[in-house]
Amino acid sequence: MKSPVIKEEDLGQLIKEGNALAFDMAFKQYRELLFRHAYSILRDMDDTEDVVQEVYTDLWEKRELIPGGVEISGYLYRMTRNRVLNKLKHDKVINKYLQHAVHQQEVDMQFSDQWVLEKELATIIETEIKKLPQRMQEIFLLSRQEGLSHKEIASLLQITEGTSKLQVSKALKILKSNILIAIALLLVG
Repeated sequence: MKSPVIKEEDLGQLIKEGNALAFDMAFKQYRELLFRHAYSILRDMDDTEDVVQEVYTDLWEKRELIPGGVEISGYLYRMTRNRVLNKLKHDKVINKYLQHAVHQQEVDMQFSDQWVLEKELATIIETEIKKLPQRMQEIFLLSRQEGLSHKEIASLLQITEGTSKLQVSKALKILKSNILIAIALLLVG
């Protein structure tokens, strides 16, 4: 049995009215053309298949929105083009988000690495200060942690101001040398 012939200019109106035969005819007649058009831009079979399927799904589900007197081929072509552009825009947004997420992860790792290094450095400094001779350590901590002047340290510990300066200077030399060695070992290891 031969299918009834439906004119191109009548397809849109018949689909709008819910004519499944007209919809089937539009599907069979234009699906391949729409697929080739979408694929020429997307270059991905799965994405192209999804776009064409979505175009026909929208055509049927939103058929009452088809403008009167519209040529269905041009209408389907515009729907496909818009769907492809939306897909590309969506993919671009996703890619930007992924790039941002990767960048943020790298930044977080850098801060994390920096935080770990700072903690290790603080531990190294603390360890090296504890290795100083008791009196030198006491004078150094009063100077650097408590913020006392050499005059205040001298008065507090009943030593000369010169002794305070000398002890802090010696402590700094020892610490600088030992801390640099410890940092080099940390970075190498």
